[in-house]
Amino acid sequence: MDTGTDPAGPPAPPRRRRVRMLVDVVDHPDEVAYVTDLFEERGWAVRPAEADEAAPGVAHRTTLVVEVRLHGARLGALRTATLEVERLARQAELGAWVRDAALVEYERPARTTYYVHRALPTLGRVWIWLGGADEQRAVTVPAGPRSRQEAAAELAARPLGGRPFDAEMHGLRVPGHSDADPPRDETPHERRVRLVWLAAGVAGVVLAVLCGMYAVWADGAWKLLPALLSPAGALPLGRTLKETRASGRGVQWAAGVAGTTVLAAFGALVGQGTQPRVLWAGALVLAVGVFTGAGVVLALRRTVFTRHAAWLVPLSVPVLWSMVGWLGRQMHDAYLDRFDIRVEAVPTARLGTYLVAAEPMGLALGSALFFVAIVGWLRHFHLGRDASNRFFAIVLATLVIVVYALSAVALGTGQAASAAGRTAENVARGGAHPPDYFGVFGHFMCVQPVDAAEPLAVENGPAPLDHPVVSFGATGEWIWLWDPARNNGKVQESFAVRRENVRLIPAKNPETKLCPAP
Repeated sequence: MDTGTDPAGPPAPPRRRRVRMLVDVVDHPDEVAYVTDLFEERGWAVRPAEADEAAPGVAHRTTLVVEVRLHGARLGALRTATLEVERLARQAELGAWVRDAALVEYERPARTTYYVHRALPTLGRVWIWLGGADEQRAVTVPAGPRSRQEAAAELAARPLGGRPFDAEMHGLRVPGHSDADPPRDETPHERRVRLVWLAAGVAGVVLAVLCGMYAVWADGAWKLLPALLSPAGALPLGRTLKETRASGRGVQWAAGVAGTTVLAAFGALVGQGTQPRVLWAGALVLAVGVFTGAGVVLALRRTVFTRHAAWLVPLSVPVLWSMVGWLGRQMHDAYLDRFDIRVEAVPTARLGTYLVAAEPMGLALGSALFFVAIVGWLRHFHLGRDASNRFFAIVLATLVIVVYALSAVALGTGQAASAAGRTAENVARGGAHPPDYFGVFGHFMCVQPVDAAEPLAVENGPAPLDHPVVSFGATGEWIWLWDPARNNGKVQESFAVRRENVRLIPAKNPETKLCPAP
């Protein structure tokens, strides 16, 4: 591990991987200059190797030190960087070969921030601990056992902003998320031990919450088992907490038991009135959401989409809005098609047109984002081509958009047809009122001619006068009605009459399937 001379670490971004390699190039000035220019165009640092770095030398070769910087996980970074250099050498037909490569890691010492506030009486310490103190200055120093003394010395060295530091009038506070004296792993063994205790503490937290839930769900004497298992992670939790890790074993046990008891009580509170399968389903949805959200961020960051988001997002809003309206109309059309009625003949609420498309578009969007998340995780672990490649990003975006659109249309029309089928079946069998469908309202009506002596103008007649039919409203001179008696018949189930020739009277008892005599 390269610590460097600067105690604050190297000037590179903190989460950027560096792979330093020795590249042998044909010993010719033109070839060396050409290779150097190509590597620097990719953003790689290139310099001639020093004598001790190039040894043992190769005849007729010049050795360059190339540093490739990658974004992503540590796993696979070395292999990916080496393949990138070799791929470029093959594509550009360079006289260059990778001889040696190593993953460079810099030790970054932990740092902590102290906030200066006015000293308050003893009763005000709780307010300070909650973060409500009047903070006036902040200083960041290397974390360690003497970090507080170093912070006080740093603050006393200068009255920055006209705020002199007085140890008697001011106090220092470390936020709860910060650690003024984090554990230092002197050996790999100590690091493994610390990680084992940390993993055990996390498992203890989860176990305590689950035991609290199952204590509520269990019956009889079985409630005793989760109650006994809940403090199993007390000691790992006490050793992990920064407030008690330096204390004795007894203090750690007491703090751990108190913590697991509170967590078990929280689990019991959550478990009351909730079925286990609902909680497990919620946990699964939460895990999938975290996986998808993190993967989408990994897939889109440092790409052409994030660099041009300032104009891509405003441009996509009207496109998506028009797509939502179009899909809503298609779903209304699919719903009314089950009743053999055209959507143009029925009034629909504008808001319902958009609301009906929200669910299928949301499901399709979730599926598309899950696919993008998988690509993002593959990119993070260097298991695919670099997503910064513009051609690859454009092809991937086009594929996602096409899949998203097709999925939304398929889900939307399928849901509309399914809802219409259920409504038609319930209406035909039991005479139930058809439920509202996102701005499409159906009602049972009895048809009565305005003039019984005149023949009734009807399309796809005859018009039934003895039993109620379903009306979804009308937008023109002709009103289309659905006859439940023709349900699943071989003829068209709808018919149309002129509005001025009939009276539509709401059916009082549609379950009787009878209309009063005109």
